[in-house]
Amino acid sequence: MRSDAIPAPLFGGTASGGTDAASATGATSAPGGAHVAILAGAANGTDGRRGAADPASARPPVVELAAAPLRSADAASAAREPGAQLQLGKLQQGLDYLDRLAAAMQQLKGGLSDTLARQTAPSAAVHGQLDQLRQLWAQRGRDAGGRVDAELQAAPQDGAARQRFKLRGLDLAVLQQGGKETLRLQLPGQPQDSGGSSHGGIGSNGGKPTLIAVTLDGEGTQQQLLALTKALSPAGLSVQAQGTEIVFSVAESQWPALRDGLTLRGEGKRFPSGQPVRALLEPSPDALQPQRWDVKEATGQRQALGQLLQAQPKVAQARARLHEQLVASATPPAGAVEETLSPEQAGRLAGSLAGALSGAEYSDVGVLLPALRGMHRQRVRQLLGS
Repeated sequence: MRSDAIPAPLFGGTASGGTDAASATGATSAPGGAHVAILAGAANGTDGRRGAADPASARPPVVELAAAPLRSADAASAAREPGAQLQLGKLQQGLDYLDRLAAAMQQLKGGLSDTLARQTAPSAAVHGQLDQLRQLWAQRGRDAGGRVDAELQAAPQDGAARQRFKLRGLDLAVLQQGGKETLRLQLPGQPQDSGGSSHGGIGSNGGKPTLIAVTLDGEGTQQQLLALTKALSPAGLSVQAQGTEIVFSVAESQWPALRDGLTLRGEGKRFPSGQPVRALLEPSPDALQPQRWDVKEATGQRQALGQLLQAQPKVAQARARLHEQLVASATPPAGAVEETLSPEQAGRLAGSLAGALSGAEYSDVGVLLPALRGMHRQRVRQLLGS
């Protein structure tokens, strides 16, 4: 069996009974049937769903990559793993979400600007545009595939979107004073989310609460931060200093449980001793807060317009970052050697794909459906008969 028996997936296309979708996406087929199209946004800035594009932000053109056949070399083995294919799908999902968000923001910005210029009450169209943006923003966590966080920052290549927050009562000044003290934190248990990191996290010990003890000695900011980082990183929390503040972050999927269930106990210096008390966590503000906008009056219209203007560059930056990740993930490693797959290797690949998809959400399965467009009946019969 040759490796081109299983074509590379086309993310963003639509599978239809044997009809070639290449013309619909503007992509071209590579020799051997392998095909990957990366939709970086319509060249004309519009499509049937998104509406007008933001003229203030230049979008990268459509990038088309002709995928080489599946390789059995170790350097390329990760590219054909089901997890890697799902990751490509989530990146494409995040790009699509940012395109729709940018279009909705641009439409509302135009409507508000026109309303302020005319000094009239907002029209029904403006209210409809605001409702559309509110709905899009409320669905960010699901529709963006975990690739865009609430501050409109792209998730890292090998991780999920994260929630940043502060722990009330703990900043750099408090960290350096009070002498030696051991803080004991209890993190709530919950099932490990499939979209989070595979290197531990809240609930990674089987859903049981996680107990963490970290000793602060009040000597040296950097040493204190390192102690916090070392203690919290196994639970999936990161720590960094921003100005005079200490900013923590956790995977967005784990944030609700952490926010509602984190408790801590000190030794009476920085935090009270005795029974653990609930920690007060302050999340970083969202880059967009359309649910709070009241555009009936000019003051509210200006506030909403100002927030839109601040958020548009962030959307463009997040989109550029996801586009870079998508190109890097879909590009075959340099120096990889093309080889054919043996029947045993093909069987293992099919088995691992079936295992990865069993019990998966529909959204996860949906991003892989276009991969079947090249598997025509005649080709399948030929493979089964070989």
